[in-house]
Amino acid sequence: MNQKKLVVIFMALALPAVALFAVSSFQNTCSNIKFIYEGNSPVLSATCLRKNGTVKPSKLVLQGISNQNGRLVKRTGESTFQKSCGNIRIEVAGSTSVILTALCRKTDGSSIPAKLPLDGISNQDGTLTE
Repeated sequence: MNQKKLVVIFMALALPAVALFAVSSFQNTCSNIKFIYEGNSPVLSATCLRKNGTVKPSKLVLQGISNQNGRLVKRTGESTFQKSCGNIRIEVAGSTSVILTALCRKTDGSSIPAKLPLDGISNQDGTLTE
């Protein structure tokens, strides 16, 4: 197989991975970004700009995040990390990075700091979406 074909195959295989880990952009048009509980659900809350320039409160339930022995891991399904992690916060670290931070319990009972990038979240006319 020649190099040109290999490059094309590699790029075709890489495209789905790039889409899967898209950076978040909502932090550029939203403020008051924080973690809250809505019932027992972990929620990202923010005040977001609409296309017409007005603001709208918006919430997004954080899905698929779990605590794996002190590490925050993104999977599918409901989030469970909030049951074994405390001091949960959302940190905006620049125009392309939003990070979920927490102190999470390990299986030995100790707690350690944990972080997880919140990728792929955007502001769609005042509504937070994944």
